[in-house]
Amino acid sequence: MVGRGRHLAKDFRDADKKIYDSVHGFIPFDEYEKEVIDSLPFQRLHYIHQLGIAYLVYPGATHTRFEHSLGVMALATQMFEKVCKSVRPDVFHFVPRKGSSEFLYWRRVLRMAALCHDLGHLPFSHVAEKDLLGNARHEDWTLKIIDSTYMKSVWEMLKKNPAHQEDLVERDIIEDIKKISVGEAKWKEATKQSFSPWERIVSEVITGDFFGADRIDYLIRDAQSTGVAYGLFDYHQLIESLRILPSVDRGSDELQLGIDENGLESSEALLLARHFMHRRIYQYSSVKAYNFHLRRYMGANYSFKMRSVDEFLSVSDTDVVSALNKAANNPKLPGHADAKCVIFRKHRFRAVALPNRIGEEELQRFVKENGLKDSDISWEVAKAQEPVERFAFPVSRRHFVIQKARDCSDLLLKVPSKNESWVYISPEHDLEFAHFLESL
Repeated sequence: MVGRGRHLAKDFRDADKKIYDSVHGFIPFDEYEKEVIDSLPFQRLHYIHQLGIAYLVYPGATHTRFEHSLGVMALATQMFEKVCKSVRPDVFHFVPRKGSSEFLYWRRVLRMAALCHDLGHLPFSHVAEKDLLGNARHEDWTLKIIDSTYMKSVWEMLKKNPAHQEDLVERDIIEDIKKISVGEAKWKEATKQSFSPWERIVSEVITGDFFGADRIDYLIRDAQSTGVAYGLFDYHQLIESLRILPSVDRGSDELQLGIDENGLESSEALLLARHFMHRRIYQYSSVKAYNFHLRRYMGANYSFKMRSVDEFLSVSDTDVVSALNKAANNPKLPGHADAKCVIFRKHRFRAVALPNRIGEEELQRFVKENGLKDSDISWEVAKAQEPVERFAFPVSRRHFVIQKARDCSDLLLKVPSKNESWVYISPEHDLEFAHFLESL
């Protein structure tokens, strides 16, 4: 009886834990997920702001990658369980049965990947990613961190235990976690390996460009935190409508994440939410201006191209803010002018969205005619996007007919893309640039 009592006490102690989230309520996690959450790389996400420095414009935008990653795990789990439950007869043989060893294995991989998908973010998230990482992206650092000594004990513990892996001895659970966390494009770029149809579905649940849990969580979390309600939409209805469907173009053996036709309106709402959140937050002129100064400061003071994982993880938002304060008060330190614009909120550049008709040639002419220096003006000219088929995800209509979303909804095709060019101009030349734009 004593032994049985000890086992009961251990079962009670090791029962699923939970954490309260402002968006999703209680999020449960088990002892293996707790090991990831308690690891140094994941705890660092407490100090990586989700929206960069947007809190200077929207005071509530102080939420972090830590809570976002927990939210992605919660949403991805709901989505995975839904698509594995509502299965059409023509894809039945592809999808693991709920409760089976295969189902439990991929649910484990999915939840771990959701926790890990943002481990490689720089301080202030995307603000200086292109400048500091060059052709690399945060996903490359995510893979390095998953393979690092910081996560080794987590993976060793995971490999030893789950009984449901006994039927999947051919799988490498750590490799699967890496695959699903970064998505097929990044994995193929890193390893030259493609995904199987099922791996692609599981990855899309997190990283998918339209239905991914990552996108859904950041829209609703950013909207709630900033108070900008455009990002709120009926994501519960969207999840309820998710289906695994045969591809319209690539044959029945190729799977895609799509929706039942009852989810069309919620898909439209998601697209509109994304559009308006870009207009009001992500591409808002004041936010762009502060991000410009922060990006230029970080470019003058940090380089993550050749750093080790130890050095990478040692820098977070708090370190950058501390350095900004010192640089703002010391003209001899690199990035002094940009640090002043951020810390003292004075003399900052104006961010101006450019009409499509204006490109590099016109901007160079303006610089030459007005005798501007490099320190007076900067710009980002959006590259012409290659024509791609938008909204090609499948929609399940009545009587098992499958169509592309673009053939089911006029609204989806009318929402413009977010591709914009920007100029950052010093306040001394602000008026000159306004006159220049008017003259064109």
